[in-house]
Parts: sequence; C-alpha cells; structure tokens
Amino acid sequence: MRLQINTTGAWRNLFDFATDLAAGVEDAAAALSRAAGGVNMAVLDDDGTRRYLNEWGVFRALREEVQ
Repeated sequence: MRLQINTTGAWRNLFDFATDLAAGVEDAAAALSRAAGGVNMAVLDDDGTRRYLNEWGVFRALREEVQ
C-alpha cells in the first residue's frame, strides 16, 4: 500500500506500508491532513484502487462509473 499527497495538482508518493499497518497509517494521515489545514491525501491499495481522504477523515474510493 502507498500513502500519497496532492498539494500541487499531482499525486506524489509519501511512503509504502504493509497492509497490516493500514489502520494506523490512515488515522495518522487524517490527523496530519487536519493539522495542515485539509491537505488532500489518498491511499493506493495493492490492487491499484485509490482511496481518497474525505471530509470525515475516512479513506474511500470514488464510485465506479457505470458503463
């Protein structure tokens, strides 16, 4: 898994982490985002799904488009 940040219109990798650390990393990332005034953050899952930090401090994938 990978934590990413977007401060300039492009996603940048912060660091990779193991799946078993996800809960702690996501909680810490949400706290850091709040402390920094709402920085855009995302988690890139091992399967390639990007989950975005929402306004409630939870990482969620965007709804898939209907084809």
